[in-house]
Amino acid sequence: MTAAAPVQRQALTGNKAAAHALKLARIQVLCYFPIGPSDEVGEELSRMIQRGEFSAKLIELEHERSVMNAQITATQAGARCSFATNSEGLLIAAQQLIFASYARIPIVVVVAHRALEPPAVVRTDDQDTIMYRDIHWMHYHCENAQDVLDTLIQAYRVSEDPSVLLPAFVTYDGWEVSHNSYPVQLPSQEAVDRFLPPFQLPPEVDFVKNLDFAAYYGGPRMSGYGYIDVDREYMERRYQLDQALNVTAKQVVKKARQEYLDLVGRGYGGLIEPYKLEDAQVVIVAMGSLAATSRFAVDLLRQQGRPVGLVKIRTFRPFPSEDLLEALKEVKAAVVLDRNPVAAVYQDLRSSLFGQRQAPLVLGRVVGLGGRDVTYYNVMYLAEEALAAVRKGHVAEPLAWHFEVIEDEEMLTQALG
Repeated sequence: MTAAAPVQRQALTGNKAAAHALKLARIQVLCYFPIGPSDEVGEELSRMIQRGEFSAKLIELEHERSVMNAQITATQAGARCSFATNSEGLLIAAQQLIFASYARIPIVVVVAHRALEPPAVVRTDDQDTIMYRDIHWMHYHCENAQDVLDTLIQAYRVSEDPSVLLPAFVTYDGWEVSHNSYPVQLPSQEAVDRFLPPFQLPPEVDFVKNLDFAAYYGGPRMSGYGYIDVDREYMERRYQLDQALNVTAKQVVKKARQEYLDLVGRGYGGLIEPYKLEDAQVVIVAMGSLAATSRFAVDLLRQQGRPVGLVKIRTFRPFPSEDLLEALKEVKAAVVLDRNPVAAVYQDLRSSLFGQRQAPLVLGRVVGLGGRDVTYYNVMYLAEEALAAVRKGHVAEPLAWHFEVIEDEEMLTQALG
């Protein structure tokens, strides 16, 4: 293990932490179209470029579809790229997002979540990336600005690994994380350079430097884009894509986290983060800033003698099935907090537990859509609901929507009856 590299401490919003991470990652091309609450990332990077703090090409375009096209082309030419968007911006770029993963293009996109319209709300939930759970992008969910910075740097390392070569969303809650300030430790540029080498695509993927255009667009039985013999290789390529995401990437994420920890001396990372699982009967499962709220609730519940713990899911894709099974093997019930209308984490956890002996009871609760507050009292209420299910030996309502905002102890007492 090497000695930890020196760090600089600043107060940064989630968006500004993302900008600093992209600067430290030495991105070469920044494509930009503004959409709140993500637009501050591009604005901050633009100011850094104007001040001469680092060198990158800034390209302003007319919409996110053009942005993704430019990102794809630049990455295929061997440039490290990024941009920040959310919600309707991701919808406009849908076809290009699928092209990026199926063509194995390791773009990293910053997403400060924003709820989809209609009705029009400029607040947060996870559905703008959850809706892309099945197109073989990696999905990282961050709880605060430090998490954003650490995760973005590691995401490039993972996505650009020749055994992975997948695009990634690095996400966090709009407004709650994007515009709130947190204490952030910035690793030195030298440390990040040691962790993240210059970007270089494998020759077979490099679109410009190593491509015979005559062969690319010609030849017998080629697809419209000329990559492969469709009948012979299409299914095999999809299998390789799936293995890269759901097998290889899991190990690369863990390895990158350990190397980052060894170099910097601290850092968020990995697939999951267990918290106070020893002797826990009930475990809260959450992503993003809900994990921070849940951690505080767990501390309060522990003070009251309640055997409750937390598992924070960091990567929704790849879904950390094996790690969750290990974390929950002694647990009697899990309550899953989903900030999306399809209960995506609940459904995936239920699938992971299928066929397991003595699997825990699972309660799925949809919460916080459209930016509705989820307080630590809400989390305490849901934990008590799970503890009651353990005492009864069954779950009366496995999946439900939790609408009420519980603001204080009096409301909590009334809700618990």
